[in-house]
Amino acid sequence: MAESPTIVLVQDSFQVPAVYERLVHSLHNLGYMTIQPRLPSCSDTGGPEYPKTTLIDDALAVRKELVRQVEYQHQTVVVVMHSYGGLVGGEAIPEDLSYTKRQSFGLPGGVIHLFYFCAYVLDQGESLLGTCGDRPSTNVHPDGRIYFLEGERKLYNDLPEPEASTWASRLMPSSRKVQTTILTRAAWRYTPSTYLVCENDQALPPHDQAGFAATAKAHVETCTAGHSPTLSSPDMLAQKIHQATLKAISGPLEAASFSTATK
Repeated sequence: MAESPTIVLVQDSFQVPAVYERLVHSLHNLGYMTIQPRLPSCSDTGGPEYPKTTLIDDALAVRKELVRQVEYQHQTVVVVMHSYGGLVGGEAIPEDLSYTKRQSFGLPGGVIHLFYFCAYVLDQGESLLGTCGDRPSTNVHPDGRIYFLEGERKLYNDLPEPEASTWASRLMPSSRKVQTTILTRAAWRYTPSTYLVCENDQALPPHDQAGFAATAKAHVETCTAGHSPTLSSPDMLAQKIHQATLKAISGPLEAASFSTATK
C-alpha cells in the first residue's frame, strides 16, 4: 500500500463544520488527505423542509463520497467518526466497500478501518432515541428541530472560556428525525475499529463510550480531552488516528496490545 489512506471524516450533529478545521490541518501535516462530506442535517437548518431530514440522508451523503473514493479512485479509506457521526458512518458503509471484501474479489481499495472518538455505536435495527432516549442537554421544539443546551459546559469544557463561548454561540439545531431513524447496517460488524475514549467528555460519559467501544469490539485508546478534541487537542487526535491507521495497514489490530493515556 504505497500511498497513505484517505481519511473520510464524519462530523457530530449540532456543531458547525469549522469545528474540524484544526484536525484536518493536523492530519494534512501528517500526510493525509481528509474529506469531510457535507451532512444534510448540518446544512440549511433554517429551511422549511429541514425537519424532514433523517440520518439516512446523512449516510447517503457519506456513502456517495466513499463510492467515489473506493470504486472510482481505488483509494484505501479510514473513516473517522465523532459522536453522532458514529451512527452515520456505520450506516454509510456497506460491506461491499470494505477493504476485506474487495480484497476477496481481487479489487483495489476499500474501507480498511473505523476510528471512533466519543462516538455513538449502535446495531442494525436500533435508533438513537430508542436506545439512548432523550438527553437532558437537548431541547426538542414542536417544529421538529432539536437544540443543544449548555454547549460551553458540555461540548467545550476543556477550552478557554472565551473560546468555548464563541463555539457555543455557533451551535445549530438538529432534526428530530435523525434520532428516530432505524439503522439498517452496522459497519463495525465487518470492519476493524479503534475507539478513543475521551475521559473529560461532559456530553457523552466515558463509561458510555466504553460500552460503545465494547459493542464494536474496538481496540480502545484513552485521552484526557473533552467532547471536542478537534478544537482542544487536534495534534493529539491526529496522532491517534495516524497510529491506528499505521496498524491497520500493517496488519490486524490486537485488542489490548497497547493503551496509552495522552492529552
